[in-house]
Amino acid sequence: MPSDPSRLRAAIWRDLKKVGAVYLRDGVAVLPDRGETRDTFRAIAEKITSVGGQATLVEGTTLAPEREAALAAQANAAREEEYAEVEREAERFLEHAQREREHRELTFAELEEIEADLGKLKRWVGQIRDRDHFGAPAAGRTDELMVQCDAALASFIEVAYMHSGETDG
Repeated sequence: MPSDPSRLRAAIWRDLKKVGAVYLRDGVAVLPDRGETRDTFRAIAEKITSVGGQATLVEGTTLAPEREAALAAQANAAREEEYAEVEREAERFLEHAQREREHRELTFAELEEIEADLGKLKRWVGQIRDRDHFGAPAAGRTDELMVQCDAALASFIEVAYMHSGETDG
């Protein structure tokens, strides 16, 4: 990549991080050889060349099993950190929903806020899943927490409905 402007290098770095690429060294990144990852790398390579950089794609390479395992472990470690962060946010969501449910007269605006918060968490989990090429173990824990979040939202909706004074016909 050209050294100036640095924002171009940063944009490429963000693109590679977004798709879950693992860096081998400066300027060398890998993804598993799958159709969608090939398309992604091709698009990033085009972006690099369009700004005057150089990109070389190597497809279909076989690595030694121990090196392949090390790269998968490195990718999983990065996803584990991301899942842990979203899990902390999900726990906060559950605590917030419980506080709102216990201590306040629930309003439609509060319900919308809780729904929006859960929507953000779900999108975040989806983004992590998109780059979780090796099935990081934390994905299961995160799924369980998201089920709890869905249940908390359903409970929150039920309580908000009861407080609204509306009843079935």
